[in-house]
Amino acid sequence: MGVVSLIVMEPGSPWPGHVRDSENLVAVGHDAEGLLERARRTVQTLQGRRDRVRVAVLACNEATDAASSGRRAEIARELLGAVAPVTHGRLVLWATERASTDLRRDLLALAGRLTSELSGTLASVSLRFGVIGDGEPS
Repeated sequence: MGVVSLIVMEPGSPWPGHVRDSENLVAVGHDAEGLLERARRTVQTLQGRRDRVRVAVLACNEATDAASSGRRAEIARELLGAVAPVTHGRLVLWATERASTDLRRDLLALAGRLTSELSGTLASVSLRFGVIGDGEPS
């Protein structure tokens, strides 16, 4: 049983950087539709190994259409389910520092909806634009 960080990258999203002090596992989707299933299988594998996901990062691309936003929300909820049982588990919604205003608005709204689902847990949801690295919790 170990502590891991899970980084899920939407197609076309840039690399967010490593999360320090833990093993980083990455799930990349080559097509948008397959990413949810890949993230779900990765979480199930980790749970089967009794690993704890302390930090999950969803690296977001620039898409803000309804289908992309819906898929993003489903993936984020899957990741939230992985970090919620872990003391101080954390979901990070990440985009490049040059993210569009529309993407920033969508991610802020998603973070708000996800935060309202955290009742009864010690987990948190955060939103980050720019490189993840030294300032990230272990």
